[in-house]
Parts: sequence; C-alpha cells; structure tokens
Amino acid sequence: LFTINEWGLDTEGIIHDFLLRRSIIHLNWCVDDPFFEEIILQKKFKPSSLRIDFVSDKDYLSEMNSLGYHAYFLPLATDPSLFFPENQPYINDVAFVGSSYLNQIGEFSNMAPTFVESMVPSIASILKEYLLNNELDIEKLLHDKISTSPLTQSISKKKALFICKHLAGFLYRKEIVLELAKSFENFAVYGDNGWLSSIENKLHKTVRYGDELREIYNGTRINIDINRVVIKNGFTQRIFDVLACRSFLITSAKPLIREFFETEDKKEIVTFSNAEELTDLINYFLNHESQLKTIAQRGYEKVLAAHTYKHRIQQIFKIVKKHLF
Repeated sequence: LFTINEWGLDTEGIIHDFLLRRSIIHLNWCVDDPFFEEIILQKKFKPSSLRIDFVSDKDYLSEMNSLGYHAYFLPLATDPSLFFPENQPYINDVAFVGSSYLNQIGEFSNMAPTFVESMVPSIASILKEYLLNNELDIEKLLHDKISTSPLTQSISKKKALFICKHLAGFLYRKEIVLELAKSFENFAVYGDNGWLSSIENKLHKTVRYGDELREIYNGTRINIDINRVVIKNGFTQRIFDVLACRSFLITSAKPLIREFFETEDKKEIVTFSNAEELTDLINYFLNHESQLKTIAQRGYEKVLAAHTYKHRIQQIFKIVKKHLF
C-alpha cells in the first residue's frame, strides 16, 4: 500500500491491522508535516514492522524514528512529462506562484485567539531578524519564546509552536511579496484570492497545476521560491518544477540547497539570504540575460539527472530492500 500523508485515512487502525495480518508493506510519503494530525487533531499514525515512512523534510527524521517509525528522507521531485521547456515569449519579468495561506492562518488563529494575539509582537520581532537572514533558526527562537509564555490547558507547547511557525511563515511570505510588488513593475503573483487583501488586483492571477503552471514558469524571466519557515530542511515542489522547465529560479538560502545543488561557481540555482539581497539579485539578472540562461540550463540538467519521480521511486525500492531484507 502506498499513501501520501495518510492524514485521517486510518484513525481506527483498521487498515493497519489488516496489512499486518496479510503481511502487506505500507509505504507512506509525508510531503507535509507528519505530526499535523497528532498536534492539531490528536490522531496518530501507527508504526509497524512493515511500515516505512518517507519525509520531505530531514528535520522530522529524529522524532519519527524515536517514536518507533522507520523514517527516511525523500525530497520532492518533478514529472518531466508535465514540466518541460517551451519556446515562448516572457509574460512576466518576476513572478511568485504560491498560496497566501490566509484561510489556513485564520483557522489556526481561531484555535487559540488569545494566545496568538499575545504572541504577535514577539513573532513580529523575530520576523524582522528572519527578513535579514533567512538561515536563522526561527523555530528555536519561537520555541524559546513560547517556553516562557503562559499557556492554557487547551493548547500544548507543540500546538503553540505549530501555530506560531505557520503564522510567521505567512507573514514572511507576505512581506517578501509586498516588497517585490513595490520594487518591480512587471511582477505577478499566482495564487488564491487571499492575496487580494495585500496586493493590487492587477498583480494577482490564478493558475491551475499542470499545463497552465508550466506555461507560467516558462513565461517568467525570474521565478521566485519563497520558502515557508516551517520547511527548515526540505524542498518545495516549486524548485523542481521550475528547473524542469529550464527556467531561472531564486530560492531561500539554506544548507540543504547547497547539499543538492551547486550555488557557487557553476551555479545551478541562485539563493538569497535576505529581502534586500533578493531585490539586488533580481535587478542583476534582469540585466544579465546570458548568465540567467546558463544557470537555468545547468539547473535543468541537474533535475533531469537526479530529481524526477523516476529517481524517487528507485530510491524507495532501494530503501525497502535494505529495510526488509
């Protein structure tokens, strides 16, 4: 059995027990937070000797394995039959594709409104530091602040940290987008209508995953990847899909990017550490088209060589073989 996230799929353990009785292997790929159900809804996965979990963020490995899961790191990837280069004119100089997360933040905030209100000044202060250096361990800063804050019985420290991380991520993404909208005339945001509370209507557009999104990535001179702060040690889907289109990408700096992609001499991807640097990099590459195309070509070659879903399936079977035999 292969599942993705498995949120709410088997809260009573019926499938879990059936698989054990029949000696069926269960592979689960957590492409989001594997502890979301446990933290927010008090539901838990059920470890077993025949279950293997793959996580798209390395930072979940330690806790999952300590709780009895058999967890391995498996980054996201791309489907080159869906995302590929197309010869078309640019429609945007700069663009960001992503959710505003406005509705989700509203739901999380409603879980503990008094706590969230009390934390807003601290989150704003921490966010100022993060805007100056996106390699900062924002989770540790939030954890330290929560540890000294009074909590009611209805909200655990884990739940408080979960909510604060998502709120900080929402505000960080919003701040970066607002700065780009102010700095670049031919800038567009593709996402849900939550963006309309922050930016002008003319800058906002919608797009569906698939052919439409491929056209946007191909038709944008500089694609921006604004990581959520909850993704500390993992990749977004955006990175692999953009590069598979042989398109240029600037993403948040973090050690994992440097581990998987060349970011120095023969760049395959470009990273930014703060909001000011992002603006400077965009201005530079808007005026250096040949360098932009060279980097995009290298990124394209790297993704096709190592980061398609075919590669991930091969990794899965290698791990299954090692784990079970």
